[in-house]
Amino acid sequence: MTHMEAQKRAVGEMLWLHYYNQVLFERGVITEDERNRMINRIDARAGNNFH
Repeated sequence: MTHMEAQKRAVGEMLWLHYYNQVLFERGVITEDERNRMINRIDARAGNNFH
């Protein structure tokens, strides 16, 4: 896998995790606090900070 492919895959995974996290929150499966903690964990895993 090339560097560009790995970056695309990482971005796709991050987007999917953020989306799924938001869906769980909107459906009442997780609390706002849990959602916010997961956002922080997802961002830390990806090494970014845009939330």
